[in-house]
Amino acid sequence: MESATVTSITVDPAIAIIEDNAFRSYTSLRSITIPPSIITVGDSVFMGCSSLVSVTLQTSITTIGKNFFTGCSSLASLTLPPTITTIGNHAFYGCSSLSSLKLPPSITTVGASAFEDCSSLASLTLPPTITFIGDHVFNGCASLTSLTLPPNITTIGDSAFYGCSSLSSLTLPPSVTTIGDYAFYRCSSLSSLTLPPSITTIGDYVFCDCLSLFSITLPPGITTIGTHVFYDCSSLTLITLPPSIITIGQSVFCGCSSLASITLPPAITTIDRNAFDGCSSLTSFALPPSITTIGVNAFRNCLSLISVELPVNLFAISTCAFEGCAKLKVIKAASFSTTTFNNNLQSILVKAGFARGNPNDIFSDQIQRIRASVAELLYYDWKTWAKTHGADGRLPITKAAARSLKWILMREVFTANMPAIHEIDILTGLPLFILAATGPNSDLESTYNLLKECPPALSLINRT
Repeated sequence: MESATVTSITVDPAIAIIEDNAFRSYTSLRSITIPPSIITVGDSVFMGCSSLVSVTLQTSITTIGKNFFTGCSSLASLTLPPTITTIGNHAFYGCSSLSSLKLPPSITTVGASAFEDCSSLASLTLPPTITFIGDHVFNGCASLTSLTLPPNITTIGDSAFYGCSSLSSLTLPPSVTTIGDYAFYRCSSLSSLTLPPSITTIGDYVFCDCLSLFSITLPPGITTIGTHVFYDCSSLTLITLPPSIITIGQSVFCGCSSLASITLPPAITTIDRNAFDGCSSLTSFALPPSITTIGVNAFRNCLSLISVELPVNLFAISTCAFEGCAKLKVIKAASFSTTTFNNNLQSILVKAGFARGNPNDIFSDQIQRIRASVAELLYYDWKTWAKTHGADGRLPITKAAARSLKWILMREVFTANMPAIHEIDILTGLPLFILAATGPNSDLESTYNLLKECPPALSLINRT
């Protein structure tokens, strides 16, 4: 009998095992009765049975295998026997008509993508024996409005609730310690959520495109927020970042157009690229002194921003950090200020002694690495760096001479702090040109130019 024409099957009671793929792609099969004699069923048994509406499972079965009902798009309801302990990966994947399902308390494991794209599933209660929600388990369950999580669950996997667009509320038990990447991506009806205190890390894109999310409480022990976490959460008006946070990833609040103010944690060191891009309601914020880097487009298109006071320890900033901030006129910093800002940050920075490339790379002899950073449009405070003594008491120009850097690199340091040409090395007592000449790989061009810039240094030789 052709599998495409079979509509009903009663399994022979003499059979004890149903093999993998036994009824796979029986596209006309509508009902099947499995006898109590069956003790083992394989994987992908009913995969692709798109007409299947009725299945009777016996208490002799303990496992719903991988891809067991994948693509059974007509299956609207099912009663699982109380002996079931495991639901395998992709078990109900694409069961788009499945609207209700009761999970027996015996279940301990629900595999990855088990209910993915069950677009009619409206509610589900997970038994307390489950401690882990795997990756993509409810991905694409667009009708899911209610879900009860077990009290001992510890992990919510990657994309676990991706695209659950009808899910408006969810209570996370205090046992949860990990929320994976994309966990609540595009949960467009989710309006508020409280994260339990046991969570220390939020992965990437976790609440991205949660368009109704207006309030969220972050736990006090959280240290890291991944990239794009609240991307396009256009209703978000209130969020408190605990002081334990030290890292805010790329594009974290990008597109949060209702966010009017935010207080940044005191230990944060970097505002990553596009972090507040498109926060058009943001009128003010305080940048803690711990911040040393402001990335590319960090505050781009913050249309309501009028003035900014940059942190005193700022070391690197993108020239397009405030691009498109139409109302921004006042920028104050330790080394520069302006009341006439007009998207001209590059010229302001250059006048203040900032330049392209990280000056610390000079001592790695990596001029290409320095120039490569041009693509990132970051300007570094070379002027302050060049005037800062290291742990050994040396200025950067002295350190460069001691290492006999080539003039193409030495000139970068010299230009940033020209008066330092008169320095005498605190460790050797030598002027810079002699220090460069006696180094392990002395560079004639560096020695000559250092002497040319400071001829009086020759008198030190005559004294000796």
